[in-house]
Order: sequence, then structure tokens, then C-alpha cells
Amino acid sequence: MLCPFIGQCRSRTRAVYRQTAVYRTVCCSGYTGSRCEAVCSPSCRNGGTCSSPNSCSCQSGWTGSICTLPVCPFGCANGGTCTRPRVCSCRSGWTGATCSQPVCNPSCENGGTCTSPNTCTCQNGWSGDSCNNAVCPSGCANGGTCTRPRVCSCQSGWTGATCSQPVCTPSCENGGTCTSPNTCTCQNGWSGDSCNNDINECAVDNGGCHHTCHNTAGSFECRCNSGYSLASDGRTCNEPPAVPRNIVVSNVGKRTATVSWVPPPNTFPNQLTAVSAYRICASQNQFQEGNRVVTAGQQSRMYEFTNLEEYTAYFFHVAAFNSFGEGASNDPIEATTLEAAPSAAPLAVQAFPNSSYNITILWSPPPEIDRNGVIIYYEIQLTETENGTEFQWTSPELTTTRGSLHPHFHYEFRVAAHTSIGTGPFSAVETVQTLPAAPTAAPTQLRVSNFDSSTIALVWEPPPFTDRNGDIVRYHIRVTEQETQTIFEYSSTSQHYTLTSLHPYYNYVISIAAETVGVGPFTTGLLQPTMESVPSSAPGNFSMAVVNSTSILLSWSELPLPERNGVVQGYTICLTNVRNGRDTDYSAVSGPYSIVNLHPDFTYRAEVAAVTVVGAGPFSSQIEVRLPEAAPSGPPTHFSVDELSPRSITLKWGYPLEEDRNGVISGFRVRFISNNFTDLEVENATITIEEVKPFTLYYAEVAAFTMVGIGPYTVRIRVLTPEDVPSPVSTTMLEAIQGSPTQLTVQWRPPEEPNGELLAYSVCCRESTQQPLCDCDSAISVSSTSCPCGDLEQDTSYHLQAMFPVGLPHVKVIGGFSPYTNYTCFMTANTSAGESSPGIPHSSTTDESTPADEPQDIMVNSLNSTAILIQWSPPHIPNGIILFYTIYINDSITFNIIAAYQNSFMFGWLSPYQLLNVRLSASTKVGEGPLTESQSVTTDESGTDKVYFDFSTIVIIFTSLTNLMPLQVSCMSHKKSMP
Repeated sequence: MLCPFIGQCRSRTRAVYRQTAVYRTVCCSGYTGSRCEAVCSPSCRNGGTCSSPNSCSCQSGWTGSICTLPVCPFGCANGGTCTRPRVCSCRSGWTGATCSQPVCNPSCENGGTCTSPNTCTCQNGWSGDSCNNAVCPSGCANGGTCTRPRVCSCQSGWTGATCSQPVCTPSCENGGTCTSPNTCTCQNGWSGDSCNNDINECAVDNGGCHHTCHNTAGSFECRCNSGYSLASDGRTCNEPPAVPRNIVVSNVGKRTATVSWVPPPNTFPNQLTAVSAYRICASQNQFQEGNRVVTAGQQSRMYEFTNLEEYTAYFFHVAAFNSFGEGASNDPIEATTLEAAPSAAPLAVQAFPNSSYNITILWSPPPEIDRNGVIIYYEIQLTETENGTEFQWTSPELTTTRGSLHPHFHYEFRVAAHTSIGTGPFSAVETVQTLPAAPTAAPTQLRVSNFDSSTIALVWEPPPFTDRNGDIVRYHIRVTEQETQTIFEYSSTSQHYTLTSLHPYYNYVISIAAETVGVGPFTTGLLQPTMESVPSSAPGNFSMAVVNSTSILLSWSELPLPERNGVVQGYTICLTNVRNGRDTDYSAVSGPYSIVNLHPDFTYRAEVAAVTVVGAGPFSSQIEVRLPEAAPSGPPTHFSVDELSPRSITLKWGYPLEEDRNGVISGFRVRFISNNFTDLEVENATITIEEVKPFTLYYAEVAAFTMVGIGPYTVRIRVLTPEDVPSPVSTTMLEAIQGSPTQLTVQWRPPEEPNGELLAYSVCCRESTQQPLCDCDSAISVSSTSCPCGDLEQDTSYHLQAMFPVGLPHVKVIGGFSPYTNYTCFMTANTSAGESSPGIPHSSTTDESTPADEPQDIMVNSLNSTAILIQWSPPHIPNGIILFYTIYINDSITFNIIAAYQNSFMFGWLSPYQLLNVRLSASTKVGEGPLTESQSVTTDESGTDKVYFDFSTIVIIFTSLTNLMPLQVSCMSHKKSMP
């Protein structure tokens, strides 16, 4: 923390000396001169000007803290350096104003472009560092050379754009191809260097021909004998295969037979003449009509026919195939299959019902081809679908009748034929149904449930399946209302029905019957009451009376019995707060009914309804009443501190909630609490309390009141006033410390009014070299407005000497003073709000010390050949009263120490032309100060002149280099002639 009396930058400060004012200008750091101009160190270069401390404003083209950096506006690219304004020094490989133009050496040829140092980007068709190499994209083959873009110079024996096409001399004939220089590759049938010699292919293995080979120029052809044609291979003649050999039919059964054979001979075996497959035929006549034909692979030697017809004659044939077609087949071989059971079912199987209890079934025999023998009888199977009962019997006729069946049941039946070998397959299953009859039993599982007070839901199951005797077309429902003995009849086509428009809370007896072609028996009657409902009217004679400001009494009469629609469980009351529209429901067993804890001064509207277990009936007409006022039931809202200062508190709050006012708010009572209670009444919702103490804890609460009374207080709030600056500190003592010339002892009393939490004490002091016009030590109080000695707060000669933390003891030793100096000091105390006014200043002088520096302005002069004169001024910092000066004089032999009590001394009885060294020091009561630098003087040479001097009383101490005993000589003032 700094003393609050230090002057500001470039301010005009004032020191008061009686009635004269002296002014001086003090510049801030970084400024100098009478006009406080800015200082830049080092100075601005290249024409720049110092615009603020150590900040230069540069000329165009220069920048930097002292304008020594040149500026190139467009920059220096590629590592270039800006050496002068707008001038770049480029690195090797770059040129141009901004070093952005590359240099290529050697230069780019054939239209190439230099794109970076010594790097050329070449035109199409050229390559190389300087674009001097031609490019042939597909290359030059077989030793060719690229001489220009896309142009090859070929070696001998080659030609073409890329030197890849060979040259043959002479050229190749008869379709031959030149595949390398002077080398032909010939077509089939030719030979020789130029492919001009024919080859006779028929000379070797008949040229591979089936019948005859005929040579032609460069080729040959195969020819066939008369009656044959040449195959697609150009060599084979199309001869179909011969008849297979050793054909045998064996293993003949009811529906199977096996045929075997040996392949036919082949006179010209190859792929075309080889047997590729066999065709085997089984027919029921020797002319292969009605064939059953199959194909077998070339490796097959046997085939088994299956699924033949029983007891049937078949003729079998076998023929071979090759690539030229089918060869001749063998003469037919006959075989007959064995007899079997019928292979098909009877035809036209059908049935029809004769009554509810019997049916007739009829059919036709199987097709003749599928009988496979003589039909002896027919087997009939009958299955009752509903329960799986089976019946089986036989009949030699084509019809049969079956009785003792169940009405309206489904029956599945089928018929099969029988020979001496066995029974054939059954016919497809057919279905027949007996005729229906009236049910023989009532519906089952009748269940009832109530949907509401006027509805009963019925659900049932049909009669047992075996008792339905047909399709149920509808159900008959009989309902008896016991209270009135009224019978109601209903019908339904489904297995459920809902009875509606019934009377609430009545008993009903319900029974059901099913109908097919007739109506069956009814179920046993089932008793089911209807549910209760809400009452159908409101209670009568409804009234409402005010009991007090928070309660009312409601009364009504009971409902008539027919309108109750059940057992009245109680009553529901709807009470509406007219002011806020809020509804509240109450339940009462009976009337009258009291409602309490209502809001005073509120208007209420009430209505009542009777209640059964189902719910409430209609409400009565509404009745409205307003309650009288009362004291507020809630405190004011939003109670808080609005403004707060060390000396005043402003509180504010809101009105109680609307529902808590209980009338018109007449005013507010504020309770302010410190050491005692203070009640204040105000009309508005704010109050300012003056003359409070700083840094003091207060409590406050507020309540609203109506004409009837006062309501509850708010929650008490805690208010701590802010801190303020303390009252002045009283300094009781400022004393020097013996033996401690740089310290003083200060003692004080804390502020009478700390006005907050004290943070620290400050001591501000100044040297008392300028005495005030009055004795401030005797002033009763000191402040910026009352101090008769001047305005301390504007006196910049004071400085912060020390700071002390808060705490005991209130006495401290202060250091940092100059010895033997009179100081005036005062004390202040600090809180977070600031610093107190200065306390009463006290003065004291520090103890003496040795002088801080040597005597000043030393002059040593030769007076004549035997005497010198020494003169000086006191030290700048004597640190006490100078008691005497010590003079040290020596030559090459003797050393003299002299004590002097004035500021000059004459030293005589010297030898002519004698060299002396002189040093001095000052002494206080504490001790001797530092010595001056040594000064040399030489006495004059010997002469005849005589000089007379006035001697003052002195004390001379003679000291030899070996004898340290002092000798003191006192001399009276006199005139003496010196030789």
C-alpha cells in the first residue's frame, strides 16, 4: 500500500512556505523536457519520429521498433531478403522484383518454360533438363532411334512408325506372312522361302479320308462312294450304324420286362461313326404303334421297362444312333405281362341322403384296361367326419344303402374293385351329409356381464355338437323383469347379445334356446341384476350460511327413492373460489356440512350432488356468498434489501399473495432489530432507515395489516452494513532509539470507530527540514479541512514508511530513517472501504551516527618553503554534530595526525621543497567518518622572503612511524616570522 499523498504524473505540486506558492512540472516516466516530450532509447532511425515512450513512428518504407527494418510491400518470395525499401535481394536461382521469377541455366529449348530454378517444363514431344530430347510415346523398336517428336529412324530390315514391321525380299506368296526380316511363315499346304511350293497331303494315310483322297493346289479334298455324302468334318462319309446284335427280352413280370443287346460293328471308327445312343421300343403291336420309346446312352447294353400294363402282349425293338442318324432296328420280339389286381378305382362314385338317418351309395366298374382280371366284388369304406367312426362292408352290386346314421353329420366314403389277385385302388374320397333335425339339447355356458346400469351382455356356447342336429340359424332369448314380471323376447344369429334400455338396479331372469329346422329346449333361467347408476336428480332445498370469515355451513334434503338409482353413499360438494376460479371438492355422508379454512374476503359459489357407487348425479343450482375480512394469513413477498450503504439501509417488499391478503391491505409494520426492537409503520412497500452504523449486523422483518388485524411477519433477513473508512488513529509516542540511528519507536491507540474489519496500519513520515508555521504536535485534531498547519493530504513530502498488521501490541519499531534527522510522522488505519484520515502528526529526531561521507571541497596549497594551508567544507551527510576533523599528513619518513576544530589549518616548520600527502575525516560523538582521497602538495623552494601568519589555537598530535605516543601542543594566537 502507498501513502495517499504522493503526487500524480505531470501534475502541478505545491509546497507552502508562509504565503509564497512555488510550482514545478513533473513529467511521467518516458517523457522529458519542459513540454514532456516522449523519449525513445535507442533513438528512431531513417527519419522516424518518437511518438510515445520507446515507440517510433516510421517513414514510408521502414518499420521496426526503431525504424531499421526496410519494407517491401509485395514481399520477397522464395527466401529473398528485403534490403532496402521496395528492393529484394534474391537467393540463387531466382530473380525479379519480388524474387518470384526462376532462372534456368542452360535455358529451356523447343518452347520449354522455366518453372523453378534449373527446372524446365517441356512442350509435348520433348524432354530432358533443357527440353532438347525428342519423345516418341510408343518407343522405337528393333534398334530404331527417335529423331523428332513421334518420328523413328529404323534399322535395316524394319519399317513402320515404331520400327516394329519386318521387311521380306522377295515378298511372301500364297497367304504367307513376313514374321521377321526375310523370313516367311507359310499357310497350310505350302512351303519354301517365299511359300511357293505345294504339299501333297494324300500321300500320307490317304489324307485321313474315309473313302477317297484328291490332292489340290495348296490343299486336298475327301470324296465319298456313290450313295454316301461327306460329313461336316470333311473326311468322314455319313454311314448310319448297323442293327444291334443278340437282342434278348427277359425277366417279364406283371408290369416289367428287361431288353439286352450287343453293339453293331463299325468299319471306319471315329467320333462321327461311333454309336452315340440306342432307341428301345415296347409296343402293343408289331408295327410299333402305341410305342413306349426310351433312349439309352452309348455305353448302355440293357434297359428295364416298368409301369407296363398287366396281362398285356408287347413287341420290343432296338436301334443304334451315330452322328449320321438312326440305323435299322431288329425284327420285333413278343412278350406278355402277368395278371394283377385292378389298377384303377371304380368310376362315377356318388351318394345321396335318404333321410336324417340313412344314405345310398352307387358307382361304375373301373375302365376295362385297368381291371387286370375278373371283378369279384366291391369294398366300401364309410367314415363319420365329426367323430371319426368308421364303417366297412362289401357288395357284389354297383349300389348299397347304409342306415342308423346321425342327423346332419358329414360322411366320407370310397369304393375299390377286387379280383382274384387282390383289391385295386380306392376311389377318391367323396362326402355326403345326412338331413338336419331340431336340436336335442339347450345352449351351454351362458355367461352374463354388466356394461353399465342399463345394459347386460350375454355370451353363450352352442349345444353340444352331437345334439345340434343341423346348422343353428338363430338363438331365442327370453328375459323376465322380476320387479314388474314383464317378459321380453329377443333373437340373435350370433352367440352373444346385449340387452339395453334396462332399468338400473333391477333383477332379470334370462334363458336361451337354439333353432335349426326347429327350436330346441331353453336353458335354466339365470338371475342377473343391473348395475347401480348415478342419481337422476339433485338434492333439494340446498342452502349456504356464513359462520365466520373462514367457514360456511351447507344444508340440503335427501333424494326421493325412485331417483336414487342405487344406494346413496354420500354427497359431493363443489366449492368454487370466484376470485381465482379454483374448484375444491368435498365429500359428505349427509347434511348439513361445514367447510372451514376458507379465505376471508373471498366470494365462494357452492353446489351439491348425491353419489352412488357409480358416481355423482346432477348438481343442484349454485349459491354464492362472500366471507368477511380478516387479518392477512401470509407475509409480504420478495422481502429484500434494495439499497445498502454504511450509513443507511433501504428495504423493499411485495404485497402478500392475493389469496393471503384476506382483505384490503392498510399498511405494513417493519421490525428493525439491532440491540433492541424498533417497529415502524409505512403505507408503501419500501422504507429507508438512516443513521445506521457501518459494518454492523441488523435484522429486519415486515408484516402486512388490514382493518381487522396484522398478519404474520416475513422470514427475518440478515443485513450487514458495508464497511467504511475508520476514524483517525491516535499516535501516542514517536521516540528515537539510543544506539539505533536509523530507527524510531511509534506507539498508538486503535481508531475509536473502526467501521469495519481493520486490515493494516500505515505510518507516513517526512523529514522535518521545513518547519510549519505552527506546532502540529499540539493540534487537537488533524484533517484535510481543519489542520491549521496546511493540507496534509496534498503534502507530497510524506512517504509510506511502514505498514503493520492488525494486532497487539500497538507499539512498533520503524526502520529506514537517516541518522540525526528530525522526522514528522502520522498514522492511518485501513479497512476494505479505504484508508482513514491522518492522525495527529508527531516529530522526533533519530540518534547520531558516524558521518556518512568525507569532508568536501578539499584545497591544499603551499604558502612558502616551510608551510602549507589546508581548507575544506563539512560532509554532506554529517549524521550528527561534527566535533572535530582529523588531518593525516605524511611524507616519505614521518606520519602526522592532527585534530582541527575549524574548516582550515596551516601546517608549518616543514623543509623546503618537501613532498607531502594529505587526507581528512570528520568525527561525531559516535565516531570517525570515511577519509578523503589523498592529495599531494610540495613546499616552495628555499628563498629569502619571509611570511608572517596568524595562528589560531590548534592541537597538533605528532606521531612517528615507530612511536605512537601523541604530543599535544597549545599555541596562542600570535605573529611569527618563519624562515
